[in-house]
Amino acid sequence: MLVSEVINDIGEHIVFGCFNVYKTLMRYVCLLFFPIVKKLVQRKHDRTGLSVNGKEPWAVQVLKEQEFYLRNAIEWNFGFFEGYMDEEWTTQDLTDLATRSMLTRNTKEILHPLTWIMSRMNLQTKSRAWAVGEGHYDIGNDIYEVMLGKYMQYSCGYWKDAKTLDDAQYAKMDLIAQKLKLKPGMKVLDIGCGFGSLDLHLAKHYGVSVVGCSISKEQTRYGEQICKGFPVEFRLCDYRDLNEKFDRIVSVGMFEHVGIRNYRTFFEVVRRCLKDDGIFLLQTIANNHDSVAGFDVWCHKYIFPNGYVPYYMDICKAIEKLWIIEDWHNFGPDYAKTLAAWEKNFDAAWPEKLRSKYGDRFYRMWKIYLSMAQGFFGSRAFQLYQIVLSKDGLSEGYRAIR
Repeated sequence: MLVSEVINDIGEHIVFGCFNVYKTLMRYVCLLFFPIVKKLVQRKHDRTGLSVNGKEPWAVQVLKEQEFYLRNAIEWNFGFFEGYMDEEWTTQDLTDLATRSMLTRNTKEILHPLTWIMSRMNLQTKSRAWAVGEGHYDIGNDIYEVMLGKYMQYSCGYWKDAKTLDDAQYAKMDLIAQKLKLKPGMKVLDIGCGFGSLDLHLAKHYGVSVVGCSISKEQTRYGEQICKGFPVEFRLCDYRDLNEKFDRIVSVGMFEHVGIRNYRTFFEVVRRCLKDDGIFLLQTIANNHDSVAGFDVWCHKYIFPNGYVPYYMDICKAIEKLWIIEDWHNFGPDYAKTLAAWEKNFDAAWPEKLRSKYGDRFYRMWKIYLSMAQGFFGSRAFQLYQIVLSKDGLSEGYRAIR
């Protein structure tokens, strides 16, 4: 481990340690001035589109007043989300609540105090790369098998002509294949290959061989099982260790784990692994409002450790003088539909297949994750981009597929 990575890890522990002391002190202060604190919290929620104890279906209904206002005053959105997990408040429509609050674009006002400090740290070093695999993707395939549908695609589907989740995911995989302009015999690299179903699709229907790179043991194991008999190889490795040539490279839903401090490195690695006449397709969540933070403390703790949603201009800066943009496709609203389908599947399976193993607090945590994400995309605060890149521009040009 590099000295800089050790310093970075120690820095995170110091930051959170100091904040815990601050949190304890602030709790006593807020209790002394509770009526004032309550009013200030209510005003801030009003500015961000939240209705507290209102009559609307999406209104926040406070169940434990003191804890609700204290957590909101000290840790803002982190305390708000944890409060839902701990049954300090409820609502009839969590997704509508999230959508309305994101429409205001005032999210900076309610972010955890450590958001901006943590955003400036490199939480996605090589030594930390495996944390999201262990903390999210490896928690249990049982959740993903009931939630994601037939193709186990843990990324946005393409709903242009689709009526069901499975149709949308198949359409997304085929859209990627067509945009890559595959030919039989080509060698393809998939960075962040998930459960391997895209790799299977490309090998089975387009006659290519695929190398899937992942930091998730469970996803890799699943991919190896479904791809038996096809020219698909899976590797547990960090993307920074890749160094061989491919005709095509694809990365779907992985860039959100790269981190802003590593964007340039990521694109340099992809460039060295792609043949001169090759095509690279990147599918990623992103935002195009600088008022929306890339890092979230609650998401870091409970869902995606070290996750960072890119700002689109940071992508542009990272590819400057390295890549030519052949195509930039935004179908962000499709992610709201995909997430809604996942939530429906999750809810249907919860009572009999998941509850006894994971418990009710996990259920409320997962509901926040799925509902809030729907709000991000339903409000158009978050986008879903497919970006097609070439090294120096394809000599024959590029005809975009939709």
